[in-house]
Amino acid sequence: MFVDWLWRLVTQVVDLLITQPAAALAVVIGFGLLRPIYLAYRAMSQIGIARRAVERRPHKGVPVEGAGFWLKQPVLRPDGYDAHMQSSIPVLMIGSLKGGVGKTTLASNLAAHFAARWKNPKGGRLRVLVIDLDFQGSLSTMTVSSASRYTQPSKANMLVSGELFNGKLVQIAEPLTQSGGRDGAGLSIIPATYDLATAENRVLIEWLFPQSERELLDGLLRLLGRKITPIRSQADLRYKLAETFHDPAVQANFDIIIIDAPPRLTTAHIQALCASTHLLIPTILDQLSGDAIARYADQIALHKSISPYLEIIGVVGTVVPSNVSLRSQIENLEARLTEARLVPHILPEACFIHQRALYRDTAGEQIAYLSESNSQGFRDLRVEVDALGRIVAEAINWQTRGWRPNEARVDGWLE
Repeated sequence: MFVDWLWRLVTQVVDLLITQPAAALAVVIGFGLLRPIYLAYRAMSQIGIARRAVERRPHKGVPVEGAGFWLKQPVLRPDGYDAHMQSSIPVLMIGSLKGGVGKTTLASNLAAHFAARWKNPKGGRLRVLVIDLDFQGSLSTMTVSSASRYTQPSKANMLVSGELFNGKLVQIAEPLTQSGGRDGAGLSIIPATYDLATAENRVLIEWLFPQSERELLDGLLRLLGRKITPIRSQADLRYKLAETFHDPAVQANFDIIIIDAPPRLTTAHIQALCASTHLLIPTILDQLSGDAIARYADQIALHKSISPYLEIIGVVGTVVPSNVSLRSQIENLEARLTEARLVPHILPEACFIHQRALYRDTAGEQIAYLSESNSQGFRDLRVEVDALGRIVAEAINWQTRGWRPNEARVDGWLE
C-alpha cells in the first residue's frame, strides 16, 4: 500500500519535472522548508488528541479516568468496512482481561472441534485459521514446530503491523504441527512469540505520534492541481487486522478464524475487537474472575463505537471442578455481571469446560482434542468441547453458511 502511494508520488514529480520544472522545484523547496514545522505541528496536535482521550474528568466531585486513547478521534475505518463485516466469514475472538482462565485451551480445542466435526459447503473439512495474539505464545508452542515458532519478526508481528495484505496472510499461515496427535487437516496457525509485545508498542507509538510527510506532500501537489490520496486505513491502527481479514483471498481460503487474544487491552486485543464478528468470554467461577468479567463487559460496552459488529456469544465457565454443584458460583457471577453496562449471557452449564488433568498434561505439547488416545478421559473431554462447539456454531448461524455436521466416525473418532 505504501509502495503504491510512493509510486504515484514519483510519477507525479517526474511528470512535473518534464512539464513544469519551476513548479517541481517549488515543491522540493517548499517541502524542505515546511517539513520540520509540519512534523512539529502534527506531533503537538496528536499529543493533544491523545491527552484529551485519557484525561480525568470530574464526576460528582470525584476525578474519573478518561475513556482511553483507543477511543480517540477521528475514527478512520477502512473503505467498505461495514459491508465487509456484514458479509465476513465468522471471526471468533476468545477474550478476557484475566490470565489463567483457559483462553488458549479453549481457542485451540474449539479450533480442532470445528476442523473435525464440521464440513463446509463444498463437502470438505472446515478450513480453520487460528491466530495467536498473546506474546507468551502458548498456543504457538502446541501447534507449530520450534523451527518456525521463534522466527523473528513473528508472523503475528506482521499481522498487527498491517503487512499481510494481498493474500500474504494465506501464504504464510502454517499447517498444524504436533506429535502424538490425530490428523489436524484444515487447521492453520499464525504463531506469536515474545517480540510481539515490542511490535505492539512500536505500532502504537507510530499511530499516536505519526511522523509521516504524506499529507504535506499531498497538499503541496494539490496546490498545483495534482492529487495523491493517502490510503485512509493506514492512519488508523485499530483496523489493520480487520482490513487484513477482509482481503478476498482470506475470505475465500478460510471458513472460520479463531483468535486467542491477550488478557489486556493491548494493541492486538483492540485490533481483534474491531475485526471479530463474535466474542466468547471464558472465566473461572470465583470472585476475582467474576470481577474481571464485569470489568471486561464494561470495556466492551465502552468500545462498542469502534467495534459495532461484535456480537457476544456469552460467558463460559472454565477450569470447572467435576461433580460439584455450581449453582451458587453461577448466581454470584450473574450478580456481578448485573453491575456492568453490558450484561453478557452465561452459557448453559452443560458446555462448561471442566478441570481435567488431560488439558494440563497436553498443554504446551499438543491440542488435547486431537490426541491419538481414545480413552474414556479423552472421549469425555471431546464431548464437552463438542457441546460448546455446537453452541458457538448456532451463534454464528452455521445453517445459513452452508455448514454441515461431520457425522462419519471410526472407533469413536472421525474419518
